Amino acid sequence: MNYFTHRRNSLLRDLKKDNLDALLITQPVNVTYLTGFMGDSSYFVLTAKHAILVSDDRFSQQVREECPDLEVHIRPHNKTTPEAAGEVLTKLGAKAVGVEADHMTMALAEAFKEYAPKSTLAPVRGAVEALRALKDASEVEAIKAAIRVAERAFVMFKSTLRETETERDMVAAVENFVRRAGGDCTAFPPIVAVGERGALPHAPPTTKPLNDGSKLLVDWGAVLNGYRSDLTRTLKSPFEIAPTRRNKSERVGYNFEKIHDIVLKAQDAAIKTVREGVPAKDVDAAARKVITDAGYGEYFTHGLGHGIGLETHEAPRVRQNSTDTLESGMVITIEPGIYIPGWGGVRIEDDVLVRRDGGLVLSNLPRDWATGM
Repeated sequence: MNYFTHRRNSLLRDLKKDNLDALLITQPVNVTYLTGFMGDSSYFVLTAKHAILVSDDRFSQQVREECPDLEVHIRPHNKTTPEAAGEVLTKLGAKAVGVEADHMTMALAEAFKEYAPKSTLAPVRGAVEALRALKDASEVEAIKAAIRVAERAFVMFKSTLRETETERDMVAAVENFVRRAGGDCTAFPPIVAVGERGALPHAPPTTKPLNDGSKLLVDWGAVLNGYRSDLTRTLKSPFEIAPTRRNKSERVGYNFEKIHDIVLKAQDAAIKTVREGVPAKDVDAAARKVITDAGYGEYFTHGLGHGIGLETHEAPRVRQNSTDTLESGMVITIEPGIYIPGWGGVRIEDDVLVRRDGGLVLSNLPRDWATGM
């Protein structure tokens, strides 16, 4: 099955419904989704009879390898991509042209008035993103492959930890191990937080060493062939820390193992709620209830999760105010957390496939606090 042709045909149905002659795709990740082209600086023009990639000579060979079924318009070096796309639209005689309203800047819209003067631009919102939210079989396999890369990287990361390594050292190590594990790069700058700094959900790395805290939060992901993974584990430090030193750097009165167990139960409750037809906010509510009932509701300060695929954050939104409904084929993160200022934080995150009869956890890493180190 040619998944790219299937995606374009699905988009064409919307194009006909909106009485558009053509659709102009300028968002790079959406170009990739519809064509398979992994390069940049390129646009895609879709009509009922044509599928044209507008690119430049740097990518000529790559286009032939990645998109053999497409028509290609290679612009000369003295013309811009918008100028070349305007030429294509003019040649096609496209009068009503749908453009991505969420990505088309005012400057680019003004340029097309010059480059395609006979075309009228019509804003289209979320058409490609709606298709991307439902992963086909090839995409699920691609996400699973990115997860396997992230898991291999984490095993290597844990095996090389040293007590004097700083958060910055460990971030660099995660990035290195993702590539050594076969990934293209990390899905986002890894978050590595020692001790009380785990109370910052997106803690920027510092020079704080591993032996200056009783726990370690690691949030990382891998990119492989364009698709992404996103995982988080919170581990107890393997290094002995004198009580006086720990008390000096981290607030006392909270039990790490107990809080970790609450977060794990919250994640389990959310995963059990996942299935086709369930409002995304209900999945958030299932996790939030466990944490609230345990007395830590005020310390769960973000939404439960998000869709993942060609981008780390995409539809659907899994949070309290989400209006999305889960559909079979979506892949979402489930990442509850408890963040206590001055003490630290615990977050556990996995990637979950939505199915008709329930959620399937795609990641295989142990979720307990002791296994990792």
